[in-house]
Amino acid sequence: MKDQVPLGITDDQVALGSHLIHFWQNDEEFERGVRFLEPAIADESQYCVLIGHNNANQRVLEVLRKTGGDLDRVLREGRLVIVGRESSASAMLASIDAAFADVVRKGATLIRCLGTFGKGEDPARGAQEQIELENGATALARRYPCVFVCMFDINEMSGWLVLNAGFGSHLLVVGKNALQQSPYFAADERAVRARQAQAAQ
Repeated sequence: MKDQVPLGITDDQVALGSHLIHFWQNDEEFERGVRFLEPAIADESQYCVLIGHNNANQRVLEVLRKTGGDLDRVLREGRLVIVGRESSASAMLASIDAAFADVVRKGATLIRCLGTFGKGEDPARGAQEQIELENGATALARRYPCVFVCMFDINEMSGWLVLNAGFGSHLLVVGKNALQQSPYFAADERAVRARQAQAAQ
């Protein structure tokens, strides 16, 4: 897709359909990641989908309340949808898909989706489930008018997850307040084949 939207975390523009990773390790970097949602607070054509465990979601909402805008009105209007954690990646993806479909029916022209992840807060019990979730998120971002940002707490994630679920599963990476392409990105072949089959229909 050619449409470009402001990322908010940095001054960069990103294409609709992008799936990014933002690494953070302190409060300032966490709040910088939440800025991704801020442009949608004042723009009634944009909707937010927030994914994470309860504590992380509440922390995101607290940051949004500090940065201004009528967050309560956005919540009442259903322009910020909160998706709780599920027991498996497949259940998580189904919930995200349903949330995306619902906000599109309500008139969303852009979905800003933010997911927060840390040790012990993975969407399922195994690291492979995290990879499945990331590959599914990439596919969902491309199906909807969406930009999907995952926030990883670099202090809590294992090296394996940082490399494979972080750098390996996201084409674009935000770190040190800069946007760059991941040199370790590896497209999931099953997801590629599914997209090719869908495009051929």
